[in-house]
Amino acid sequence: MFDAGRGYNLSPTGTKHEAEQVSGLRVSAGFFSVLGVKPFLGRTFVAEEETFGKNHEVILSYGLWKGRYGGDPALVGRTIRIDGQDFTVVGVMPREFRCQFWNPTQLWVPMGYTNTDYHRDWNSFIGIARLKAGVTIAQARAEMETIANRLAREYPTEDVGMGAWIVRLGEFGREGLRTALLALLVAVGFVLLIACVNVANLMLARGAARQKELAIRSALGAGRVRIARQLLTESVLLALLGGAAGLLLATWSSQLLFHVFRLDNLHLPGQELDSIPMDHRVFGFALLVSCLTGLLFGLAPVFSALRRDVNEPLKEGGRESSQGSGLRHALVASEVALALVVLCGAGLMIKSLARLLGVDPGLNPKNVLTMQMSLPQEEIYNGPPGLPRFCQDLDAHVGSIPGVVSVAAVGDLPFEGNDTRGFAVEGQPAPEPGHLPGAGYGVACPNYFVTMGIPVLEGREFTHYDTLSSPGVIVINETMARRFWPKQSPIGGAIRLGGPSGPRLTVIGVVGDVHYLGLDAPLRPQFFRPYTQAGWPVMNVVLRTRAAPTTYTAPVKKALAEFLPERPVSGVETMEDIVRDSTGSRRFPMLLLSGFALFALALAAVGIAGVVSFSVTQRTREIGLRVALGARTIDVLSSVVGRTMTWALVGVGIGIAGSMGLTRLLSGLLYDVRPNDPWVLGVVAWLLAGVALLAGYLPARRATKVDPMVALRYE
Repeated sequence: MFDAGRGYNLSPTGTKHEAEQVSGLRVSAGFFSVLGVKPFLGRTFVAEEETFGKNHEVILSYGLWKGRYGGDPALVGRTIRIDGQDFTVVGVMPREFRCQFWNPTQLWVPMGYTNTDYHRDWNSFIGIARLKAGVTIAQARAEMETIANRLAREYPTEDVGMGAWIVRLGEFGREGLRTALLALLVAVGFVLLIACVNVANLMLARGAARQKELAIRSALGAGRVRIARQLLTESVLLALLGGAAGLLLATWSSQLLFHVFRLDNLHLPGQELDSIPMDHRVFGFALLVSCLTGLLFGLAPVFSALRRDVNEPLKEGGRESSQGSGLRHALVASEVALALVVLCGAGLMIKSLARLLGVDPGLNPKNVLTMQMSLPQEEIYNGPPGLPRFCQDLDAHVGSIPGVVSVAAVGDLPFEGNDTRGFAVEGQPAPEPGHLPGAGYGVACPNYFVTMGIPVLEGREFTHYDTLSSPGVIVINETMARRFWPKQSPIGGAIRLGGPSGPRLTVIGVVGDVHYLGLDAPLRPQFFRPYTQAGWPVMNVVLRTRAAPTTYTAPVKKALAEFLPERPVSGVETMEDIVRDSTGSRRFPMLLLSGFALFALALAAVGIAGVVSFSVTQRTREIGLRVALGARTIDVLSSVVGRTMTWALVGVGIGIAGSMGLTRLLSGLLYDVRPNDPWVLGVVAWLLAGVALLAGYLPARRATKVDPMVALRYE
C-alpha cells in the first residue's frame, strides 16, 4: 500500500547542497516485496517501522543517492534531515527501479500514521497486490467490487461514492496514452506504407530502364527465380541502408525534437519521454521493419519484370516499354488514400485542440506565478496558533515584495485535480445511506480567489479571522450553488461534512466555476475551506504580479526562506504555462500526428510528381508527335496530368471511406469534435486534390516545352 505522494524537504548538507524538495511516497512494509524488488544497498522496511514514532527510516532512489550524496555506500545507517526531522537511511534501490506513478519517486518512508490520521473518508491510499497463479484480473475486479459494496453498507457515511478500481500496474497513470499511442502507431504505419509506395514506384521506373539488361540476362539463361531474387536483394539492401540512416537520425534528433516540441512540459502521466533508450529492442525492431519494407516495395518491380515478354525490349532498336504504368498509377491512388487518412486524423486533433483552448478556464492566468512547498506537520496539526500563522506570514513577507499585487496559497492548483468529499445539505432531505452527494474539495488561504482572478459572485472570501475558534465556513462554486440551492441564495446555508452527523460548515461565498479537473472535464460542484481551519500538508503559493511573473521567482524564494528556512519550493510555473500544459495529453499526439501528416503529404506529392515525370520521359516521342501535329499546350497538359489526377481522385475517395472507419480510434482523444467531422474531411480532400494537381502540373510543364524534332529522334 502507498499514499498519493507528496514533496519531502531535504535539509541543507553543509555548504555542498542547498535545501531541496523531492518527490516521495509513504509505503507499507510489504511494498517492495510485492513489486519483487530488492535493494541495491541495505534493506527494505519491516512491519515494526510502520508504527507512528518509529517510522523515521528512509529508502533512497539510486538517482538521489548518486546525485545528492555522491553514491557513498557508508550513507546507509546514517541520518539525514527530512522535513526538519532526522531519518535513518536503511537502503538504496537499484538503478533500474523506476517507481513512477505520478512523478519519479526519489525516496520512500514507512506509513507511520497515527490512529487519528486514519479517517475512513481520507481516500489517499492506494493498494497494490500480486495475483495468485491462475487468478485473472476480471476475477480480482469482481471480488474487490464485492468487498467495496460490503464496506459501503457498513460505512454508509464515510465510504460515499467509493468503489473498487482495479487496473494492471503497467496501466496505472497511463490510461490516456494507450489510445494516443495506438493512433500514432497507425499513423507511423501509414507513413511507412507511403514511403514504400514511393520507393516501389522508383523501383518500377528503374526496372523499366533496365528492361534490356534483364532481357539479356534472361536470354543468357537466368531464370525467373534468379532475377526475382536479385531484385529483392537489391530492395532489401536499400531498405537496410535507409533503416540505418533512420536510426542515426533518430538517435541524433530525439533530444532536439523533445525540446523543440516542449514535450518535457506536457506532464504525461507516468512517462519520462526524454529517457526512452535506443536499446537492442529498438535496433531489433528497426532491423525487422527494414527487411519487411524491403520485401514489400521490392515485390512491385519483381511482378512487373516477371510479367514482361523478355524478347520485347530487344526488338525495334531497344525501345523502352511503357508496360507497368497502370501499376504505377494504382500505387499513386494508394498513397493518396493513406495520406488522406493521416491528414484527417491530424485535422481532427487540431480542431479538437482549438475547441479545447477556446474553453473559458474560469480564472485569469496572466501574471500569476505558482510554486509548491511542503509544510511542517506540526504547523498543520498543532491547533489554532499554528494554522493562521502560515497565511499571515505569507502575506507579510511575500505580499510586501514590490510589484506583488496579491499573494495566497491553495492545496491543489486548478487543472491538476483535487480531492472529493461527501456531505449532506442542512435543511434538505437526508440522503439514503451510501448515497451522499460529493464535491471537489480544496483548502485555501485568504485572498486566493482575488489572486487567481476567480470572480466572487456572492458573499465574501476567506479572511484571517476565519480560524479554528470561529464557526466553520466554506466558499462554494456556482455549479454547487445551482445544484443544491437552485431557487435561493446559498449564503447562510450549511453542509455537514462527511454526512448528517459531521461538522457543520456555513456557506459564506459563491465564486465562479473553474475547471479543476481539466479544460475537457465537465464542471462539478466544488467547495473550499480556509487553511486557517482545515490545514493541508502541501500548499501551492500563488501570487499576482505587475510585471512578468518569472522575474519574481528569486525574491519570492528569499522571502519564503525568511520564515520557513528548511522548506524549499519546487514546481515553479506560471499559471499560463499550467493552463497550456493541462492540454498536454491531447497536444502531444496532435503535434506528432501533425508532423506525420505533413510528412505523408510531402511523400505523396513527391510520389505523384515522380510518376508524372517518369510518364513524361516515357512518352517523349508521343508528346513530340502530338505537338508536331498541332496539339495545344492545354491538350498536352491534360493528357499528361489527367490520368494521374483520375487515379489521385480515386485515392481521395478510398481515403475518405477509410478515414471514416479508422478515425474512430481517435474518439477518446477528441473534444467536442466528431470522428467523421465533414468539415475536416472536406478540407483534407480538397487539400490533397490540390496538392496532387500541383505535383502533377510542375513536371507536366516540361512536356509542353518538348521540341518535336528532338522528341522524334528520342529513344
